[in-house]
Amino acid sequence: MKVAIGHSEDFDSKDAVDEALDACAAMLGDLTPQAGILYAAIDHDFQRILDRVMARYPDLDLVGCTTGGELSSSGGFVEDSLVLMLFHSDAVRFGIGLGEGVRSDPAGASRRAAAQAMAGLDAPVRLCIATPEGLGVEMSSILAALSEALGAAVPVCGGLAADQLRFEQTYQFFRGAVHTDAIPVMLFAGPLSVATGIASGWQPIGKEHRVTQAEGNVVYTIDGEPPSRLWAHYFGDQAIHTITPHLGIAVYPERETGDGNPETGDEPGPFFMSMPTRFREDGSMEVLNQIPSGAALRFADALRDDIIDGAAASIAQACRAYTGTQPDAALVFSCAGRHLNLGTRVTEEAGLLRERLGDALPWIGFYTNGEFCPLPGSPRAQAHGGTFVTVLLGEG
Repeated sequence: MKVAIGHSEDFDSKDAVDEALDACAAMLGDLTPQAGILYAAIDHDFQRILDRVMARYPDLDLVGCTTGGELSSSGGFVEDSLVLMLFHSDAVRFGIGLGEGVRSDPAGASRRAAAQAMAGLDAPVRLCIATPEGLGVEMSSILAALSEALGAAVPVCGGLAADQLRFEQTYQFFRGAVHTDAIPVMLFAGPLSVATGIASGWQPIGKEHRVTQAEGNVVYTIDGEPPSRLWAHYFGDQAIHTITPHLGIAVYPERETGDGNPETGDEPGPFFMSMPTRFREDGSMEVLNQIPSGAALRFADALRDDIIDGAAASIAQACRAYTGTQPDAALVFSCAGRHLNLGTRVTEEAGLLRERLGDALPWIGFYTNGEFCPLPGSPRAQAHGGTFVTVLLGEG
């Protein structure tokens, strides 16, 4: 599989997309790409960009979204930029689909996107990349519907579209059209090796607790009490009124018994991260991604060094898990909350990718409003917050 990248920091949308297209064309030579992924900063002229891409490659299966910052092996970390990855393969097949109305009907929109992407594919699907609307969507319903449509063994990875933490409007791209309130997906089918890695760097603290009542993205009680009481116990009363991005929730969905405290010898298993978005007057807690009733959890905190270590752990996990000869590309999804926490050190995540993946491997990524990737050892699609997701893929 031949993979090309173009990354431009030009503020003019026409000049930026032309620069990215020219860089891709130089890498592709005489090859014509079949599929592509586009990430763009929120202030670009998206329709103008898509018009230029489709004029160059009229049959291109293109998906993408707006971001909270862009990453690539070509340009590192940049804000207010545009990055394009193009794919050509004689063996791997690509399919794309779009579901509209994902806020009001997340399951239905996701099923429609998956069905459209699968139409015409005559080989087993190995990977799904999704970049849905990033505001007001229910991630768990999206992922459950995609897994049902594609089969539980297909890893679903990606992230919610973002808008540089403005929380006003995000956009999604599908072929030559700009959408909002939509979910674009890209499927990779055929002889493809895939490996994923996830880590956050957040450190669980204190003892294990149990969610006793939750519905959707609201946790009503933990250990039979309003979550605000426990949150204040760990982090102080002020933390209820001012949500700070370095505080989070480590959720252990597979744990049935035990207090999860390493001091007791009962080591916790893999966890996913969620974050409170606000505490309500009744003490219940709204969270970024769903925490189911019955789940075990521990509260968590992170320093900047921990967050950087999380990125390194994610990359290393994916590299260890990759069973192909060598990957052809990497896709990266990092939380916008990590960007916020890291501040000027955010460039270190791109630096780690360059250091650990080498100069020859092309990769792109973006800062998301929520990430998707299975937990280690499980094929089940999982939503994350505060997490760094690494996806390695290669033909063969």
